[in-house]
Formats: sequence, C-alpha cells, structure tokens
Amino acid sequence: MDSWDDLRYFLAVSRQGSLNAAAGSLGVDQSTVFRRLRSLEQNLGTQVFDRRKPGKYELTHAGERLASQARQMEEATFNIDRQVRGHDLELSGLIRVTTAEDIAVLLLPPHLRAFQQKYPEISVEIITDNRYFSLGRGEADIAIRPGESSSEDRIVPRRISRAFFGLYASRDYLDSAGSPANWEDLAGHRVIRWKNDLAEDGFAGMLNEYGDEGTATGSNSLMAQRAMAENGLGIAYLPEFVGEEGTELVRVMPQVRIDSGYIWVLHHDELRHVARVRAFVEFMIEALRLDSRLNRE
Repeated sequence: MDSWDDLRYFLAVSRQGSLNAAAGSLGVDQSTVFRRLRSLEQNLGTQVFDRRKPGKYELTHAGERLASQARQMEEATFNIDRQVRGHDLELSGLIRVTTAEDIAVLLLPPHLRAFQQKYPEISVEIITDNRYFSLGRGEADIAIRPGESSSEDRIVPRRISRAFFGLYASRDYLDSAGSPANWEDLAGHRVIRWKNDLAEDGFAGMLNEYGDEGTATGSNSLMAQRAMAENGLGIAYLPEFVGEEGTELVRVMPQVRIDSGYIWVLHHDELRHVARVRAFVEFMIEALRLDSRLNRE
C-alpha cells in the first residue's frame, strides 16, 4: 500500500455503498472517489467492490478482508491524533462542532458570540448535516444534537434539556383553511411532510399520513419546513424553539406537545483533557441549560 488516503476513500465507499454518498461524506466530487478506488485496485491487483448492481458498490471477498484491516488502521490513526491533541492545554485552536441546522441557526449564535468574547483565541467551526457525524472516527470534536445520546464507544454524553415538538401554521393559512381542534379536523388539512429518516417512524411518520399525498409539500430541513409554514403552505411539526422563535407562526392544537427526548452535548473521552474542548463543552452546557427557549413550561 502506497497511500493511507486511498484506504480512507475505500472505507467511505464501503460504509456508504455508493460513490455519490461517499463523495458527500468526504466533501469531494464523485470523480475523485472513483479515481482513488481505481488506484487502490490497481495497486492491489484485485477488485475490492462488486459493481454489477447499478449504482451499488458491494464488497468482494477481498474487499471484506481489506475493510477489516483498514478499519484497524483507521482506529489506530484516530487514536494517535486524539492522544497527541489530548495533551493540548492551550485555550486556543480550532474546535469542530457538528449539530442540526435548526440548532445552528436559532439556538447557538448568541452563545457562540459570548463564548468568543470569553475565549477569543478559540475558533469554532459549525458543521450541519442530516447525518450524524462520527466522533469516534474524528469527523468532529463535539456534537450538539437531539435524540439518542450515542451508540459509539467512549463517547461522553451530557444531557441538556427535553426537546418538545408541536404543530404550527401561519395566520393566513388558518384564516383560509380553518384551525383544526383535534385529529379528525387535521385530516382535512395540508400537512408539511418530513422527508428524511424520521418520515417512516414515530409521530412525524404518523403525521405524514395526513393530507393529500398528491399535493403534499415537504423537506428534510426543519428550517425549510418552518419557511413553508410561514408562507402558508400548510401545518408543520416543529421543535418548539423553531416554531416560536422569531416567527409569527400560530400554535395549532396546543394540547399536542410531543416529548422527543433530550438535546445532548457529546465528545470523545480522549478529548476530555483538551483545554479548548473542555472550555467549550462546559460553557455551552451551562448556556443552553439556562436558555429559556429550551425550557418552556
């Protein structure tokens, strides 16, 4: 093997199952991933992916053996990185924080400004995506996200607050279509649909059964759903801080208040001694726990 970089691209494709998805996770274009895979297979003199299914990349027997070894190399690389950075005692440098778009846009900015004023030598990079970035594989240093804490090993979870959802619509929409008082009334309304992993599960999935499928509007972005609701496209199912912060949306069926779990701040155990990470985690936990937008009665 001449290049660890080729193995990184190989692992991304093995996890994502396609060139396009792997390219998105790596932040490069599809042709770069293809070129790296071709280089890897030429160096090894064997095929590591079965490409007989259009658009699908499945590991061959040789690919499975390579993936097992490559994952061990990847973990060793991340351990070296974490251990070296783990001794960084300076309150300076870069922190990469992964979070949901709505949290990044609505909740974090005032707290980030206060953090910057207190720690001017620490830079914070906010990464938003619908997928969960891996803290164990070093894709980010800190995660601020709702839902389950983490399924990865050695991740330190810190619980912030409950995350409640409700139903929201614009005044114009309700004046035109009427305000539903119960579930039977909701069946006659346009419901803005979830278009992501939640679309098949839980309360969001149940709401997707309402309305006319042929004219339904939806998005995988909570901020886009809020904008759709603000512009009278229907009723949206939103976190309370998204539906009520800086909008003129009206709460629909206020008796519906869905507890979707907690918002968490998470980091890898080996980063606990990194001064800038520790400072950010402790600062943000206190700030978010005191944020009235997350603690509505």
